[in-house]
Amino acid sequence: MNMLNPLARLARLKSGPAPARSKRAALPPPPRRRWPRPSFLSALALAAVIAAGWFGTRPDDAPPCPGDTALTGPACAVDGDTLSLGGHITGQRCGGGQLVRLWGVNAPESGTPGYRQSRAALQSLVEGRTVACQRVDTDDHNRPVARCCTAKADLSHTQTRAGWAWDYPKYSKGAFAAAEAEAKRDGVGIWGKGE
Repeated sequence: MNMLNPLARLARLKSGPAPARSKRAALPPPPRRRWPRPSFLSALALAAVIAAGWFGTRPDDAPPCPGDTALTGPACAVDGDTLSLGGHITGQRCGGGQLVRLWGVNAPESGTPGYRQSRAALQSLVEGRTVACQRVDTDDHNRPVARCCTAKADLSHTQTRAGWAWDYPKYSKGAFAAAEAEAKRDGVGIWGKGE
């Protein structure tokens, strides 16, 4: 028989029954979070910056714009593959500047279906923007042939992808063949239905 001190026994009765113990085992503390190493975070940040530059400034799979640009300034579209760098539009005509032929593409000529739309598409790309061109060659008319870009678009690629020009593989070595194939597949520009 358990002989408890009567005062202790009385104190125990007044305080009520002892709290019940949980039958479940205590859970271990959650594991400590390991933060990625600084080198991983640096690589991730660099990848984000590159991706932002890649997707934020270039359409689809456009080739990069030239770095060394000797020909720069405002421009207007003479036709779908020719610019007048430093030129301006008077009435319906573009002129007054240096003629520059876009490298690697060909576009509808005056009097052929799609000519006006092709010229208008190129004009909308350059209007109010600075155009930078890197000379690649000189054509039979003694015009510079150049890779030309605005801040956001390679003009040859954009014209081809929109269906207003086509790849000129003799010179481009197929640089714009994929953009032309996409335009044909999507039926845009001169590849559209009814053109």
